[in-house]
Amino acid sequence: MSNFGSGYIKYINHLEQINDCALSDPRRMIGEVETAYREHIESIARSIVSHYGEAKVCMLAGPSASGKTTTAMILRDCLTALGVTAAIVSLDDFYLGGDETPMLPNGEKDYESVRALDIPRIKSCLQGVIAAGRCTLPRYDFTTGRRMDETVRLDVGEKGFVIFEGIHALNPVFTEDLPERCAIKLYVSVKQNIQDANGEVISPMDLRLVRRVARDVLYRGTGAERTLALWPNVVEGEDRYIRPYRLAADYTVNSVHIYEPCVLRGHVIPLLREIREESPLYRKARDLEARLMRFEPVDGALVPENSMLREFMGGTGEHAG
Repeated sequence: MSNFGSGYIKYINHLEQINDCALSDPRRMIGEVETAYREHIESIARSIVSHYGEAKVCMLAGPSASGKTTTAMILRDCLTALGVTAAIVSLDDFYLGGDETPMLPNGEKDYESVRALDIPRIKSCLQGVIAAGRCTLPRYDFTTGRRMDETVRLDVGEKGFVIFEGIHALNPVFTEDLPERCAIKLYVSVKQNIQDANGEVISPMDLRLVRRVARDVLYRGTGAERTLALWPNVVEGEDRYIRPYRLAADYTVNSVHIYEPCVLRGHVIPLLREIREESPLYRKARDLEARLMRFEPVDGALVPENSMLREFMGGTGEHAG
């Protein structure tokens, strides 16, 4: 498929304007950002129905903390509203786990590698959905790091549509044998920094890191120091396994929510301050804290329950992405 529709939406990203809105009318700022985000995904859903009628699956990928889970949910709901029976499959459930997981040179398990997933089973599920609209899905238990005995039957019917969501979803190893025009590719990531008159205040990479610090302590019991320590391996894995394929996407979604540092600073700054001076991550923690301190605080209660940010700050949103 072509990628003529892959241009992404850009948002106002100047610190002064963000802080002015945070002080004067944060509810309006949040509402406008949330509406714009959903309208862009709605436009993608309409385009899928209008231009890719033969497609049966969407391969939705993006780096860690990009907001993939909520984006997939919004896309599913938009397709449903257009009369398409749609479902979501998380590639996280296809982790091999146990001793089958590849290892890093330092002896740790490499969960960032595409080889950490059951590639043949993913390909089988894709083929089943395309041929008949159904397949049998595995389940993975992150608390034990192993695959579960139970499986789940997925059936969307011959005219249904399935969104396969995961960091490796754009890797051609999964789609190289599929019939032409049956798979749409969508890439989600933070595509803008936030800046002031003197330059960059916080980078797209650090915005995702802030999200991940907040999420990891909330949902995975991982402290900020451990998240910062793991981050270089995460980024290295992205450079190797995710970014090389992003230009093949038919659609690109910019998941930046320009008000997010105003909300997440209240969650993340106290966690960063727990990192002691003797830690090798101390300087990174102080740098990230200083960047977040430049944003005016906004009450997290103003964030809608169905916002993508709920993946990272808690609430009714799913915790993945």
